[in-house]
Amino acid sequence: MRPCLALLLACCARGRGEVPILAYHSVGGAASDYVVPIAAFEQQLDWLATHDFRTVSLHEVAESRAGRAVLPPRAIVLTFDDGKSDALDVVVPALRKRGMRATFFIITGRVGEPGYLTWEGVRALVAAGMEIGSHTRTHPRLPELTDEAAEAEIGRPVETLAYPYNSLRSHTESLAAAAGYRVAVAGSAHGSSDLLRLRRFPVNGFTPLSAIEQVAVR
Repeated sequence: MRPCLALLLACCARGRGEVPILAYHSVGGAASDYVVPIAAFEQQLDWLATHDFRTVSLHEVAESRAGRAVLPPRAIVLTFDDGKSDALDVVVPALRKRGMRATFFIITGRVGEPGYLTWEGVRALVAAGMEIGSHTRTHPRLPELTDEAAEAEIGRPVETLAYPYNSLRSHTESLAAAAGYRVAVAGSAHGSSDLLRLRRFPVNGFTPLSAIEQVAVR
């Protein structure tokens, strides 16, 4: 069993009552640790739609926690890291076809580089009803940096942050809070139900639909 899948399945029983959050990177092309083939991705979305799951934003999760919003039954959050160009070319059309939304975490220092979104593309995601979050400036492991360097990477907040490599310590969470972030997401190993380290479940090109099903209905 691939390590990513083993971790995904091992975490299915944790934190019952939490809104499940799926973590993707890219969609399209051959399966890899970072790429989900289009056919597999569409199969996953179709399964969620058929079973009445409703995609929500991390903002809505935070509002629900604050008692200012009520999430729909079978709420789920879809997230995409890095800000690759397939977000606009492949992912958004597949989501909109099914009336779904997602959160896209952008590495701001890579905007406009080959294979990544331009700022115009980021604005197009917003116009399509998607949520935009930060994935830092250059995607470093924040716990390995000085406070000053980490603060520069975290930058001025939008509302949501994805820790690069899902790497964090308690002090990293404190820096995110001090910067003004309201919600941040981590991985299966270090995540929890806390709003500044919400647990996500990784999905890659080798993740079977059955694993998605177990996470979604846990």
